[in-house]
Amino acid sequence: MVNLTVVLAVLYTLSLISVSLSEFHTVKVQLEGEVTLQCSNFSTLISHIFWFKLNDGPNATVISSMLTPEVNAMIKNGFKDRFLMTSNITHVFLNIKNVNSSDSGLYFCGNNKDGSAVIVGATCLQVYGKIIQKNIHKLLLKALLDNY
Repeated sequence: MVNLTVVLAVLYTLSLISVSLSEFHTVKVQLEGEVTLQCSNFSTLISHIFWFKLNDGPNATVISSMLTPEVNAMIKNGFKDRFLMTSNITHVFLNIKNVNSSDSGLYFCGNNKDGSAVIVGATCLQVYGKIIQKNIHKLLLKALLDNY
């Protein structure tokens, strides 16, 4: 996993983001489980709030955004089935259902100010657990029977 400090330093140096990172969390979730990421609700005076995930390499993918905390979030294609962004008076949330190993990574919440991203919080999501085929007992039994 890429070091958060290095990533933020590079983006800040290139003037692609402004960092007011007040929170950094590491969250662990079991494979196929559910998790809710959160950051402090900085949105009372700010509009266009978003969640995005840092991918391998220099690119980030926007997951969801909301124009104001009172408006329903827009979830980007590819995330609509399992992701939900909500907000209340104190926090902005990103709920992920049926977590899979590709969900592991670095998630940021922030806003868009004057065409630049302002990062307010970051969460490193670690998905753990083994991928076990649900019918493994049938496969093992079949393999045993085939060998006799």
